[in-house]
Amino acid sequence: MDDSACACSATNTLQNEIDEVTIAVSDLENLVYMQQLVLSERLKHSTERDALFTLHYALCDRLEALKKTCGTLERVAFPQPISTATAS
Repeated sequence: MDDSACACSATNTLQNEIDEVTIAVSDLENLVYMQQLVLSERLKHSTERDALFTLHYALCDRLEALKKTCGTLERVAFPQPISTATAS
């Protein structure tokens, strides 16, 4: 296997990993939405409400961290070329 084939394979593998993380983020976003619906219905019971709010905000925090990590992975894996053109 030549160097370009190895690089292409590594890039494809990394892209597949990033795609899996993106799908996981989407799944978590759906769970957050469903949890919010349940939370809205359970607001009448204070003990359930407090537990659900705690869980909801913890999940939202982890989801936000996962989104940031995914964005960082994409920037590291696929950096944008630096423009060497100078403005006149």
